[in-house]
Amino acid sequence: MPYEQLGITTPHPVLSWANHSLGSDETKMAKNVASLPFVFKHVALMPDVHLGKGALVGSVIATKDAIIPAAVGVDLGCFVGETLIPLVDGKYYPIKELVDKNEEFIIYACTPTGKVVAAKATAKLTRKNAPLVKVILDNNEEIICTPDHQFMLRDGNYKEAQFLEAGTSLMPFYSQIDKDGYTLISQPYSGRWQKAHWMIARSGLLGEINELDNRPENIELIDYLINYNHKVVAVIPLNYTENVYCLAVPEYHNFALKAGVFVHNCGMSAIKTQFTGEQLEGKLKKIRLDIEAAIPTGFNENKDVEKAVTNWQRWRDFSNLHRGVQDLEGKAMKQMGSLGGGNHFIEVCLDTENQVWLMLHSGSRNIGNKLAQCHINTAKELAKMANNKLPDPDLAHFVVGTPEFKAYWEDLQWAQNYALFNRDVMMSRFKKIVEKHLNGGKVTKPLLEVNCHHNYAEKEVHFGENVYVTRKGAVRAQTEDYGIIPGSMGAKSFIVKGKGNAHSFCSCSHGAGRLMSRSKAKNVYTLDDLIEQTQGVECRKDTGVLDEIPAAYKPIEQVMANQSDLVEIVATLKQVLCVKG
Repeated sequence: MPYEQLGITTPHPVLSWANHSLGSDETKMAKNVASLPFVFKHVALMPDVHLGKGALVGSVIATKDAIIPAAVGVDLGCFVGETLIPLVDGKYYPIKELVDKNEEFIIYACTPTGKVVAAKATAKLTRKNAPLVKVILDNNEEIICTPDHQFMLRDGNYKEAQFLEAGTSLMPFYSQIDKDGYTLISQPYSGRWQKAHWMIARSGLLGEINELDNRPENIELIDYLINYNHKVVAVIPLNYTENVYCLAVPEYHNFALKAGVFVHNCGMSAIKTQFTGEQLEGKLKKIRLDIEAAIPTGFNENKDVEKAVTNWQRWRDFSNLHRGVQDLEGKAMKQMGSLGGGNHFIEVCLDTENQVWLMLHSGSRNIGNKLAQCHINTAKELAKMANNKLPDPDLAHFVVGTPEFKAYWEDLQWAQNYALFNRDVMMSRFKKIVEKHLNGGKVTKPLLEVNCHHNYAEKEVHFGENVYVTRKGAVRAQTEDYGIIPGSMGAKSFIVKGKGNAHSFCSCSHGAGRLMSRSKAKNVYTLDDLIEQTQGVECRKDTGVLDEIPAAYKPIEQVMANQSDLVEIVATLKQVLCVKG
Protein backbone atom coordinates (compact mmCIF):
# COMPACT_ATOMS: atom_id res chain seq x y z
CA MET A 1 0.00 0.00 0.00
CA PRO A 2 1.37 3.44 -0.83
CA TYR A 3 1.46 5.98 1.96
CA GLU A 4 -0.94 8.86 2.39
CA GLN A 5 -0.04 12.35 3.61
CA LEU A 6 -2.12 13.33 6.60
CA GLY A 7 -4.23 16.43 6.16
CA ILE A 8 -2.74 18.35 9.08
CA THR A 9 -0.92 21.67 9.08
CA THR A 10 2.64 21.22 10.35
CA PRO A 11 6.09 22.53 9.31
CA HIS A 12 6.95 18.99 8.17
CA PRO A 13 4.52 16.57 6.47
CA VAL A 14 3.35 13.34 8.14
CA LEU A 15 3.23 10.29 5.84
CA SER A 16 1.16 7.35 7.04
CA TRP A 17 1.03 3.68 6.07
CA ALA A 18 -1.70 2.99 8.69
CA ASN A 19 -4.60 2.99 6.19
CA HIS A 20 -6.95 4.41 8.84
CA SER A 21 -7.66 7.74 10.49
CA LEU A 22 -5.76 8.61 13.64
CA GLY A 23 -7.54 9.35 16.89
CA SER A 24 -7.43 12.90 18.26
CA ASP A 25 -4.64 12.09 20.74
CA GLU A 26 -2.65 10.28 18.05
CA THR A 27 -3.06 13.22 15.66
CA LYS A 28 -1.88 15.64 18.32
CA MET A 29 1.20 13.52 19.02
CA ALA A 30 2.03 13.35 15.30
CA LYS A 31 1.63 17.14 14.99
CA ASN A 32 3.86 17.74 18.01
CA VAL A 33 6.73 15.75 16.49
CA ALA A 34 6.28 17.19 12.99
CA SER A 35 6.52 20.69 14.50
CA LEU A 36 10.03 20.21 15.92
CA PRO A 37 12.52 22.46 14.08
CA PHE A 38 15.21 19.78 13.74
CA VAL A 39 12.94 17.19 12.04
CA PHE A 40 14.25 16.30 8.57
CA LYS A 41 11.98 16.03 5.54
CA HIS A 42 8.88 14.37 7.11
CA VAL A 43 7.63 11.99 9.80
CA ALA A 44 6.73 8.44 8.70
CA LEU A 45 4.04 6.40 10.49
CA MET A 46 4.10 2.62 10.17
CA PRO A 47 0.95 0.42 9.81
CA ASP A 48 1.04 -0.54 13.52
CA VAL A 49 1.16 3.06 14.78
CA HIS A 50 -0.45 3.82 18.15
CA LEU A 51 -0.07 6.09 21.19
CA GLY A 52 3.29 6.21 22.94
CA LYS A 53 5.26 8.54 25.17
CA GLY A 54 6.10 11.84 23.47
CA ALA A 55 6.07 10.23 20.02
CA LEU A 56 3.80 7.61 18.51
CA VAL A 57 4.91 4.00 18.73
CA GLY A 58 5.41 2.99 15.12
CA SER A 59 6.86 6.33 14.04
CA VAL A 60 10.11 6.96 12.18
CA ILE A 61 11.69 10.35 12.83
CA ALA A 62 14.72 11.66 10.96
CA THR A 63 16.45 14.60 12.62
CA LYS A 64 19.35 16.94 11.98
CA ASP A 65 21.86 17.58 14.79
CA ALA A 66 19.58 16.45 17.64
CA ILE A 67 18.06 13.31 19.11
CA ILE A 68 15.15 12.61 21.46
CA PRO A 69 16.17 10.29 24.35
CA ALA A 70 12.70 8.77 24.58
CA ALA A 71 13.91 6.43 21.81
CA VAL A 72 15.96 3.35 22.64
CA GLY A 73 18.55 2.41 20.08
CA VAL A 74 21.88 1.27 18.76
CA ASP A 75 23.99 1.95 15.69
CA LEU A 76 24.78 -0.77 13.19
CA GLY A 77 28.13 0.09 11.61
CA CYS A 78 29.57 -1.19 8.38
CA PHE A 79 32.57 -1.25 5.99
CA VAL A 80 33.32 -0.19 2.42
CA GLY A 81 33.20 -2.89 -0.23
CA GLU A 82 36.96 -3.48 -0.62
CA THR A 83 37.48 -4.28 3.09
CA LEU A 84 39.25 -7.67 3.23
CA ILE A 85 37.81 -10.52 5.34
CA PRO A 86 39.95 -13.59 6.14
CA LEU A 87 38.12 -16.90 5.66
CA VAL A 88 39.22 -20.27 7.00
CA ASP A 89 40.32 -21.36 3.50
CA GLY A 90 43.41 -19.18 4.08
CA LYS A 91 42.36 -16.49 1.59
CA TYR A 92 41.14 -12.89 1.96
CA TYR A 93 37.95 -11.72 0.27
CA PRO A 94 36.54 -8.18 -0.25
CA ILE A 95 33.36 -7.94 1.81
CA LYS A 96 31.33 -6.89 -1.26
CA GLU A 97 32.44 -10.06 -3.06
CA LEU A 98 31.07 -12.09 -0.14
CA VAL A 99 27.77 -10.22 -0.46
CA ASP A 100 27.59 -10.95 -4.18
CA LYS A 101 28.16 -14.68 -3.56
CA ASN A 102 24.99 -14.73 -1.43
CA GLU A 103 25.98 -17.85 0.52
CA GLU A 104 27.16 -18.85 3.98
CA PHE A 105 30.91 -18.98 4.68
CA ILE A 106 33.23 -19.50 7.67
CA ILE A 107 35.19 -16.67 9.29
CA TYR A 108 37.27 -16.14 12.44
CA ALA A 109 35.51 -14.74 15.53
CA CYS A 110 36.62 -14.01 19.10
CA THR A 111 34.88 -15.37 22.21
CA PRO A 112 34.36 -13.27 25.38
CA THR A 113 37.41 -14.99 26.89
CA GLY A 114 39.68 -13.88 24.01
CA LYS A 115 39.80 -17.18 22.13
CA VAL A 116 39.77 -17.18 18.33
CA VAL A 117 37.27 -19.67 16.88
CA ALA A 118 35.74 -20.55 13.51
CA ALA A 119 32.15 -19.40 12.96
CA LYS A 120 29.54 -19.29 10.21
CA ALA A 121 28.59 -15.92 8.73
CA THR A 122 26.71 -14.22 5.92
CA ALA A 123 27.30 -10.82 4.31
CA LYS A 124 24.89 -8.11 3.20
CA LEU A 125 24.62 -4.55 1.99
CA THR A 126 23.61 -2.51 5.04
CA ARG A 127 23.56 1.16 4.03
CA LYS A 128 23.79 3.28 0.90
CA ASN A 129 25.83 6.49 0.71
CA ALA A 130 26.94 6.24 4.34
CA PRO A 131 29.29 8.75 6.02
CA LEU A 132 32.79 7.36 6.63
CA VAL A 133 35.92 7.60 8.78
CA LYS A 134 39.39 6.13 8.29
CA VAL A 135 40.91 4.21 11.22
CA ILE A 136 44.72 4.03 10.95
CA LEU A 137 46.52 1.28 12.91
CA ASP A 138 50.13 1.00 14.03
CA ASN A 139 50.70 -1.89 11.59
CA ASN A 140 50.13 0.60 8.73
CA GLU A 141 46.70 -0.86 7.96
CA GLU A 142 43.79 1.48 7.23
CA ILE A 143 40.12 0.61 7.79
CA ILE A 144 37.37 2.70 6.18
CA CYS A 145 34.02 2.29 7.92
CA THR A 146 31.03 4.19 9.27
CA PRO A 147 31.77 6.32 12.36
CA ASP A 148 29.52 4.15 14.52
CA HIS A 149 31.03 0.74 13.82
CA GLN A 150 32.16 -0.93 17.03
CA PHE A 151 35.75 -2.20 17.34
CA MET A 152 36.69 -4.84 19.91
CA LEU A 153 39.13 -3.48 22.48
CA ARG A 154 41.96 -5.58 23.94
CA ASP A 155 39.86 -6.17 27.09
CA GLY A 156 36.91 -7.51 25.07
CA ASN A 157 34.75 -4.39 25.29
CA TYR A 158 33.61 -2.46 22.22
CA LYS A 159 33.97 1.18 21.21
CA GLU A 160 32.69 3.03 18.15
CA ALA A 161 35.26 4.06 15.53
CA GLN A 162 34.52 7.76 16.03
CA PHE A 163 35.39 7.49 19.74
CA LEU A 164 38.67 5.58 19.31
CA GLU A 165 41.71 7.56 20.43
CA ALA A 166 45.38 7.39 19.49
CA GLY A 167 47.00 4.65 21.56
CA THR A 168 43.81 2.63 22.11
CA SER A 169 44.67 -1.10 22.18
CA LEU A 170 42.47 -3.32 20.02
CA MET A 171 41.92 -7.09 20.14
CA PRO A 172 44.57 -8.37 17.70
CA PHE A 173 44.13 -10.88 14.91
CA TYR A 174 47.35 -12.42 13.56
CA SER A 175 47.69 -15.14 10.93
CA GLN A 176 50.62 -16.55 8.98
CA ILE A 177 51.65 -19.59 6.94
CA ASP A 178 54.21 -22.00 8.43
CA LYS A 179 56.96 -23.85 6.52
CA ASP A 180 54.60 -26.80 5.83
CA GLY A 181 51.90 -24.59 4.34
CA TYR A 182 49.55 -24.64 7.31
CA THR A 183 47.69 -21.48 8.36
CA LEU A 184 48.59 -20.40 11.91
CA ILE A 185 46.36 -18.21 14.09
CA SER A 186 47.56 -16.41 17.22
CA GLN A 187 45.32 -16.91 20.25
CA PRO A 188 44.91 -13.55 22.05
CA TYR A 189 44.09 -15.21 25.40
CA SER A 190 47.37 -17.14 25.49
CA GLY A 191 49.63 -15.56 22.89
CA ARG A 192 50.32 -18.98 21.36
CA TRP A 193 50.10 -19.83 17.67
CA GLN A 194 47.60 -22.53 16.73
CA LYS A 195 47.11 -24.42 13.47
CA ALA A 196 43.87 -23.15 11.92
CA HIS A 197 42.65 -26.54 10.74
CA TRP A 198 42.76 -27.76 14.36
CA MET A 199 40.28 -25.13 15.57
CA ILE A 200 38.12 -25.72 12.48
CA ALA A 201 38.08 -29.48 13.06
CA ARG A 202 37.14 -28.95 16.71
CA SER A 203 34.34 -26.53 15.73
CA GLY A 204 32.47 -29.22 13.78
CA LEU A 205 31.45 -26.61 11.19
CA LEU A 206 32.91 -28.48 8.23
CA GLY A 207 31.76 -31.97 9.15
CA GLU A 208 34.29 -34.71 8.37
CA ILE A 209 37.90 -33.49 8.07
CA ASN A 210 40.53 -35.20 5.90
CA GLU A 211 42.70 -37.29 8.23
CA LEU A 212 45.89 -36.05 6.53
CA ASP A 213 44.99 -32.55 7.70
CA ASN A 214 43.97 -33.64 11.18
CA ARG A 215 46.77 -35.93 12.38
CA PRO A 216 47.70 -35.62 16.08
CA GLU A 217 51.09 -34.10 15.28
CA ASN A 218 49.34 -31.38 13.29
CA ILE A 219 47.00 -30.22 16.01
CA GLU A 220 49.52 -29.18 18.65
CA LEU A 221 50.08 -25.57 19.63
CA ILE A 222 53.25 -24.06 18.20
CA ASP A 223 55.54 -23.45 21.18
CA TYR A 224 56.26 -19.75 20.97
CA LEU A 225 54.38 -16.68 22.04
CA ILE A 226 53.22 -13.40 20.59
CA ASN A 227 52.22 -10.60 22.95
CA TYR A 228 51.24 -7.76 20.66
CA ASN A 229 48.22 -5.50 20.55
CA HIS A 230 47.21 -3.44 17.58
CA LYS A 231 46.93 0.21 18.56
CA VAL A 232 45.04 3.06 16.96
CA VAL A 233 47.18 5.80 15.42
CA ALA A 234 44.40 8.12 14.27
CA VAL A 235 40.73 8.35 13.24
CA ILE A 236 40.12 10.72 10.32
CA PRO A 237 36.63 11.81 9.11
CA LEU A 238 36.27 11.50 5.33
CA ASN A 239 34.44 13.96 3.10
CA TYR A 240 32.69 11.41 0.86
CA THR A 241 30.12 8.64 1.21
CA GLU A 242 29.91 5.06 -0.08
CA ASN A 243 27.70 2.01 0.10
CA VAL A 244 28.76 -0.12 3.07
CA TYR A 245 28.47 -3.78 4.05
CA CYS A 246 28.62 -5.98 7.14
CA LEU A 247 28.57 -9.61 8.27
CA ALA A 248 26.00 -11.37 10.41
CA VAL A 249 27.71 -13.80 12.83
CA PRO A 250 24.84 -15.28 14.88
CA GLU A 251 26.92 -17.19 17.42
CA TYR A 252 29.64 -14.67 18.39
CA HIS A 253 28.51 -11.30 16.94
CA ASN A 254 32.02 -10.30 15.81
CA PHE A 255 34.54 -11.13 13.08
CA ALA A 256 38.17 -10.55 12.11
CA LEU A 257 39.42 -8.16 9.44
CA LYS A 258 42.53 -8.77 7.38
CA ALA A 259 43.78 -5.50 8.89
CA GLY A 260 44.32 -7.44 12.11
CA VAL A 261 41.46 -6.51 14.45
CA PHE A 262 38.03 -7.81 15.48
CA VAL A 263 34.84 -5.80 14.97
CA HIS A 264 31.20 -6.20 16.00
CA ASN A 265 28.61 -7.60 13.58
CA CYS A 266 25.10 -6.28 12.83
CA GLY A 267 22.25 -7.74 14.99
CA MET A 268 13.62 -9.55 18.44
CA SER A 269 15.59 -12.88 17.74
CA ALA A 270 14.41 -15.96 15.79
CA ILE A 271 16.03 -19.20 14.69
CA LYS A 272 14.82 -21.84 12.27
CA THR A 273 15.54 -25.26 13.74
CA GLN A 274 16.04 -28.71 12.24
CA PHE A 275 12.87 -29.96 13.95
CA THR A 276 9.40 -30.45 12.46
CA GLY A 277 5.93 -30.02 13.90
CA GLU A 278 5.35 -33.75 14.32
CA GLN A 279 8.14 -33.86 16.91
CA LEU A 280 6.24 -31.40 19.12
CA GLU A 281 3.15 -33.59 19.53
CA GLY A 282 2.34 -34.20 23.19
CA LYS A 283 5.33 -32.15 24.40
CA LEU A 284 4.23 -28.51 24.25
CA LYS A 285 3.00 -28.19 27.84
CA LYS A 286 6.18 -29.74 29.24
CA ILE A 287 8.29 -27.41 27.10
CA ARG A 288 6.30 -24.37 28.30
CA LEU A 289 6.64 -25.34 31.96
CA ASP A 290 10.39 -25.84 31.54
CA ILE A 291 10.72 -22.43 29.86
CA GLU A 292 8.79 -20.73 32.64
CA ALA A 293 10.99 -22.47 35.23
CA ALA A 294 14.25 -21.53 33.47
CA ILE A 295 13.51 -17.96 32.36
CA PRO A 296 12.07 -15.42 34.84
CA THR A 297 9.24 -13.22 33.55
CA GLY A 298 7.63 -9.95 34.55
CA PHE A 299 9.48 -8.18 37.38
CA ASN A 300 11.22 -11.39 38.44
CA GLU A 301 14.93 -12.10 38.27
CA ASN A 302 17.29 -15.09 38.36
CA LYS A 303 18.05 -16.51 41.81
CA ASP A 304 21.61 -17.27 40.74
CA VAL A 305 23.84 -15.50 38.22
CA GLU A 306 25.30 -17.94 35.70
CA LYS A 307 28.94 -17.83 34.63
CA ALA A 308 28.16 -16.58 31.10
CA VAL A 309 26.47 -13.52 32.66
CA THR A 310 29.24 -12.69 35.15
CA ASN A 311 31.79 -13.03 32.32
CA TRP A 312 30.01 -10.43 30.17
CA GLN A 313 32.71 -7.88 29.34
CA ARG A 314 30.48 -4.80 29.48
CA TRP A 315 30.13 -4.99 33.29
CA ARG A 316 33.52 -3.25 33.31
CA ASP A 317 31.83 -0.14 31.90
CA PHE A 318 29.04 -0.03 34.49
CA SER A 319 30.80 2.59 36.59
CA ASN A 320 30.80 4.91 33.56
CA LEU A 321 27.01 4.86 33.25
CA HIS A 322 24.77 7.65 34.54
CA ARG A 323 25.22 8.19 38.28
CA GLY A 324 21.49 7.58 38.74
CA VAL A 325 21.87 3.83 38.11
CA GLN A 326 25.04 3.10 40.06
CA ASP A 327 23.11 1.18 42.74
CA LEU A 328 21.53 -1.16 40.19
CA GLU A 329 24.46 -3.30 39.03
CA GLY A 330 23.47 -6.28 41.18
CA LYS A 331 19.86 -6.14 39.97
CA ALA A 332 21.00 -5.77 36.36
CA MET A 333 23.14 -8.91 36.72
CA LYS A 334 20.26 -10.94 38.17
CA GLN A 335 17.87 -9.75 35.45
CA MET A 336 20.26 -10.71 32.64
CA GLY A 337 18.55 -13.67 30.98
CA SER A 338 14.99 -12.71 31.98
CA LEU A 339 12.00 -11.85 29.81
CA GLY A 340 10.19 -8.90 31.35
CA GLY A 341 6.48 -8.22 30.88
CA GLY A 342 4.04 -6.46 28.57
CA ASN A 343 4.40 -7.47 24.94
CA HIS A 344 7.64 -9.42 25.53
CA PHE A 345 7.33 -13.11 24.72
CA ILE A 346 8.99 -16.46 24.03
CA GLU A 347 7.36 -18.54 21.30
CA VAL A 348 7.62 -21.84 19.46
CA CYS A 349 6.25 -21.39 15.94
CA LEU A 350 5.67 -23.46 12.81
CA ASP A 351 6.20 -22.14 9.30
CA THR A 352 4.15 -23.13 6.25
CA GLU A 353 6.51 -26.09 5.67
CA ASN A 354 5.90 -27.36 9.25
CA GLN A 355 9.42 -26.39 10.35
CA VAL A 356 9.91 -25.38 14.00
CA TRP A 357 11.09 -21.83 14.75
CA LEU A 358 12.11 -20.37 18.12
CA MET A 359 11.36 -16.69 18.64
CA LEU A 360 11.67 -14.24 21.51
CA HIS A 361 11.23 -10.54 22.11
CA SER A 362 12.78 -8.74 25.08
CA GLY A 363 14.79 -5.65 25.88
CA SER A 364 17.21 -4.06 28.35
CA ARG A 365 14.99 -4.74 31.38
CA ASN A 366 14.92 -2.43 34.41
CA ILE A 367 18.42 -1.04 33.87
CA GLY A 368 17.57 0.15 30.36
CA ASN A 369 14.38 1.80 31.55
CA LYS A 370 16.17 3.54 34.43
CA LEU A 371 18.95 4.79 32.16
CA ALA A 372 16.42 6.18 29.70
CA GLN A 373 14.50 7.92 32.48
CA CYS A 374 17.69 9.52 33.85
CA HIS A 375 18.56 10.99 30.46
CA ILE A 376 14.99 12.05 29.71
CA ASN A 377 14.98 13.97 33.01
CA THR A 378 18.29 15.62 32.08
CA ALA A 379 16.88 16.63 28.69
CA LYS A 380 13.80 18.10 30.35
CA GLU A 381 15.94 20.08 32.80
CA LEU A 382 18.05 21.47 29.94
CA ALA A 383 14.90 22.44 28.02
CA LYS A 384 13.53 24.21 31.09
CA MET A 385 16.79 26.09 31.69
CA ALA A 386 16.91 27.17 28.02
CA ASN A 387 13.23 28.17 28.18
CA ASN A 388 12.48 25.93 25.19
CA LYS A 389 8.79 25.95 24.32
CA LEU A 390 8.19 22.31 23.45
CA PRO A 391 4.73 21.01 22.45
CA ASP A 392 5.29 18.07 24.81
CA PRO A 393 7.88 17.81 27.63
CA ASP A 394 8.69 14.27 26.50
CA LEU A 395 10.10 15.70 23.27
CA ALA A 396 13.05 17.22 25.11
CA HIS A 397 16.22 16.48 23.18
CA PHE A 398 20.01 16.55 23.19
CA VAL A 399 22.03 18.53 20.65
CA VAL A 400 24.88 16.80 18.84
CA GLY A 401 28.29 17.90 20.11
CA THR A 402 27.24 18.54 23.71
CA PRO A 403 28.50 16.54 26.72
CA GLU A 404 24.92 15.47 27.46
CA PHE A 405 24.52 14.02 23.96
CA LYS A 406 27.80 12.10 24.28
CA ALA A 407 26.85 10.69 27.69
CA TYR A 408 23.41 9.67 26.46
CA TRP A 409 24.75 8.06 23.30
CA GLU A 410 27.34 5.98 25.17
CA ASP A 411 24.77 4.82 27.75
CA LEU A 412 22.42 3.98 24.89
CA GLN A 413 25.03 1.69 23.34
CA TRP A 414 25.61 -0.04 26.68
CA ALA A 415 21.89 -0.60 27.24
CA GLN A 416 21.37 -2.00 23.77
CA ASN A 417 24.35 -4.32 24.16
CA TYR A 418 22.77 -5.47 27.43
CA ALA A 419 19.51 -6.14 25.59
CA LEU A 420 21.29 -8.11 22.87
CA PHE A 421 23.19 -10.29 25.34
CA ASN A 422 20.05 -10.71 27.43
CA ARG A 423 18.32 -12.21 24.38
CA ASP A 424 21.36 -14.40 23.67
CA VAL A 425 21.28 -15.84 27.21
CA MET A 426 17.55 -16.54 26.98
CA MET A 427 17.76 -18.03 23.49
CA SER A 428 20.53 -20.36 24.66
CA ARG A 429 18.36 -21.62 27.55
CA PHE A 430 15.30 -21.81 25.29
CA LYS A 431 17.16 -23.81 22.63
CA LYS A 432 18.53 -26.27 25.22
CA ILE A 433 15.03 -26.92 26.56
CA VAL A 434 13.66 -27.65 23.08
CA GLU A 435 16.67 -29.85 22.29
CA LYS A 436 16.09 -31.77 25.53
CA HIS A 437 12.53 -32.63 24.56
CA LEU A 438 13.01 -33.12 20.81
CA ASN A 439 16.59 -34.37 20.45
CA GLY A 440 17.56 -36.08 23.68
CA GLY A 441 19.61 -33.06 24.74
CA LYS A 442 21.94 -33.21 21.75
CA VAL A 443 23.02 -29.78 20.43
CA THR A 444 21.77 -28.75 16.98
CA LYS A 445 22.81 -26.01 14.57
CA PRO A 446 20.15 -23.47 13.49
CA LEU A 447 19.20 -23.52 9.80
CA LEU A 448 18.69 -19.74 9.82
CA GLU A 449 19.01 -17.01 12.44
CA VAL A 450 17.49 -13.53 12.29
CA ASN A 451 18.13 -10.68 14.72
CA CYS A 452 16.69 -7.19 14.52
CA HIS A 453 16.17 -4.19 16.80
CA HIS A 454 12.67 -2.79 17.20
CA ASN A 455 13.59 0.53 18.82
CA TYR A 456 16.78 2.39 18.02
CA ALA A 457 18.44 5.51 16.63
CA GLU A 458 20.96 5.30 13.83
CA LYS A 459 23.08 7.65 11.73
CA GLU A 460 22.14 7.18 8.09
CA VAL A 461 22.07 8.98 4.75
CA HIS A 462 18.60 9.77 3.41
CA PHE A 463 17.74 12.00 0.47
CA GLY A 464 21.45 12.78 0.16
CA GLU A 465 21.93 14.09 3.71
CA ASN A 466 23.37 12.72 6.95
CA VAL A 467 20.62 12.40 9.57
CA TYR A 468 19.77 10.59 12.78
CA VAL A 469 16.88 8.17 12.23
CA THR A 470 14.89 7.22 15.33
CA ARG A 471 12.72 4.15 14.81
CA LYS A 472 10.34 4.10 17.75
CA GLY A 473 8.59 0.76 17.46
CA ALA A 474 9.83 0.19 13.93
CA VAL A 475 12.34 -2.04 12.14
CA ARG A 476 14.99 -1.03 9.62
CA ALA A 477 14.01 -2.35 6.18
CA GLN A 478 16.78 -1.38 3.82
CA THR A 479 17.15 -3.49 0.69
CA GLU A 480 17.94 -7.09 1.71
CA ASP A 481 17.60 -6.38 5.48
CA TYR A 482 16.01 -9.32 7.27
CA GLY A 483 13.48 -8.49 9.98
CA ILE A 484 10.86 -10.03 12.28
CA ILE A 485 7.28 -8.74 12.49
CA PRO A 486 5.35 -10.60 15.21
CA GLY A 487 1.61 -10.73 15.61
CA SER A 488 -0.25 -11.05 18.90
CA MET A 489 -0.19 -14.38 20.74
CA GLY A 490 -2.43 -16.65 18.75
CA ALA A 491 -1.81 -14.80 15.47
CA LYS A 492 0.75 -15.15 12.70
CA SER A 493 4.26 -13.69 12.66
CA PHE A 494 6.47 -12.93 9.67
CA ILE A 495 10.12 -13.10 8.68
CA VAL A 496 10.61 -10.35 6.11
CA LYS A 497 13.17 -8.78 3.81
CA GLY A 498 13.29 -5.01 3.33
CA LYS A 499 12.61 -3.21 0.05
CA GLY A 500 14.46 0.00 0.95
CA ASN A 501 11.50 2.39 0.56
CA ALA A 502 12.99 5.91 0.79
CA HIS A 503 9.77 7.60 1.96
CA SER A 504 9.61 5.39 5.05
CA PHE A 505 13.33 6.09 5.70
CA CYS A 506 13.80 2.39 4.85
CA SER A 507 11.61 1.17 7.73
CA CYS A 508 8.67 -1.12 8.43
CA SER A 509 6.40 -1.98 11.36
CA HIS A 510 7.63 -3.84 14.44
CA GLY A 511 4.44 -5.82 14.98
CA ALA A 512 0.67 -5.61 14.81
CA GLY A 513 0.26 -2.56 17.06
CA ARG A 514 -2.34 -2.15 19.79
CA LEU A 515 -5.96 -1.32 19.05
CA MET A 516 -6.72 -0.51 22.68
CA SER A 517 -4.88 0.20 25.91
CA ARG A 518 -4.08 -2.56 28.39
CA SER A 519 -6.59 -1.27 30.93
CA LYS A 520 -9.34 -1.07 28.32
CA ALA A 521 -8.60 -4.61 27.12
CA LYS A 522 -9.03 -5.92 30.68
CA ASN A 523 -12.40 -4.13 30.94
CA VAL A 524 -13.71 -5.19 27.54
CA TYR A 525 -12.69 -8.86 27.40
CA THR A 526 -13.18 -11.84 29.70
CA LEU A 527 -11.17 -14.94 30.47
CA ASP A 528 -13.52 -16.93 28.21
CA ASP A 529 -12.64 -14.56 25.35
CA LEU A 530 -8.94 -15.17 25.95
CA ILE A 531 -9.39 -18.95 25.96
CA GLU A 532 -11.37 -18.81 22.72
CA GLN A 533 -8.92 -16.50 20.93
CA THR A 534 -5.86 -18.58 21.88
CA GLN A 535 -7.22 -21.95 20.85
CA GLY A 536 -4.46 -24.19 19.56
CA VAL A 537 -1.74 -22.24 21.40
CA GLU A 538 -0.06 -23.67 24.50
CA CYS A 539 0.04 -20.61 26.79
CA ARG A 540 -1.18 -19.17 30.05
CA LYS A 541 -4.93 -18.74 29.99
CA ASP A 542 -5.59 -16.58 33.04
CA THR A 543 -6.55 -12.97 33.79
CA GLY A 544 -2.89 -12.06 34.32
CA VAL A 545 -2.35 -11.94 30.55
CA LEU A 546 -5.80 -10.66 29.56
CA ASP A 547 -4.29 -7.34 28.41
CA GLU A 548 -2.38 -9.32 25.74
CA ILE A 549 -5.51 -10.89 24.23
CA PRO A 550 -5.23 -11.01 20.41
CA ALA A 551 -8.28 -8.75 19.91
CA ALA A 552 -6.43 -5.92 21.68
CA TYR A 553 -4.09 -5.80 18.64
CA LYS A 554 -4.63 -4.85 15.02
CA PRO A 555 -5.13 -7.76 12.58
CA ILE A 556 -1.59 -8.67 11.53
CA GLU A 557 -2.70 -9.63 7.99
CA GLN A 558 -3.98 -6.09 7.38
CA VAL A 559 -0.82 -4.60 8.86
CA MET A 560 1.27 -6.67 6.45
CA ALA A 561 -0.93 -5.72 3.48
CA ASN A 562 -0.46 -2.04 4.34
CA GLN A 563 3.31 -2.33 4.06
CA SER A 564 3.65 -4.44 0.93
CA ASP A 565 5.75 -1.61 -0.53
CA LEU A 566 8.11 -1.72 2.49
CA VAL A 567 8.91 -5.45 2.84
CA GLU A 568 8.53 -8.83 1.17
CA ILE A 569 7.52 -11.88 3.22
CA VAL A 570 10.19 -14.58 3.50
CA ALA A 571 8.43 -16.91 5.95
CA THR A 572 4.99 -17.00 7.60
CA LEU A 573 4.94 -18.40 11.13
CA LYS A 574 2.11 -19.53 13.41
CA GLN A 575 2.57 -19.73 17.19
CA VAL A 576 1.92 -23.09 18.86
CA LEU A 577 3.45 -22.13 22.24
CA CYS A 578 3.70 -18.71 23.86
CA VAL A 579 5.21 -17.60 27.18
CA LYS A 580 4.26 -14.09 28.32
CA GLY A 581 5.63 -12.04 31.18
